[in-house]
Amino acid sequence: MIPVQDGAEPALRVGRAGFVATDAAVAQARRWLREVLAGHPRCDDAVLLLSETFTNAVVHTRSDAVGVVVLAGDGGRVQVEVVDGGSGTVPCTCDRAADRMEEGGRGVGLLRAMSARWGFFEEAPCCVVWFALDGAG
Repeated sequence: MIPVQDGAEPALRVGRAGFVATDAAVAQARRWLREVLAGHPRCDDAVLLLSETFTNAVVHTRSDAVGVVVLAGDGGRVQVEVVDGGSGTVPCTCDRAADRMEEGGRGVGLLRAMSARWGFFEEAPCCVVWFALDGAG
């Protein structure tokens, strides 16, 4: 779990779920997060960024499951962590300029544009990609 930044209010765990690492699970994870964050001011943004990070986990993980942890605090802040079993490569944090017609390649750009903070870490055998959204949208 990512530590709370200095000066930020304590985070409260809102939810945790596991999903089979399949393409169909991406939609399941989005629906789950939408239910968990129902009424939260950053729900739509969190669902969009979860879709990007969860899809990457499904595509690249060597595990058969992907987990999601959601933390929220007062003031509308939310943090989402996507946990998988790692892969043979390190997550690419480059801002690959995607061809307008390509299906992928926009996830890092969206994370950079929409989140207050984001990153990843590996804790063998797991990889965690996380993002934090501030209260203002």
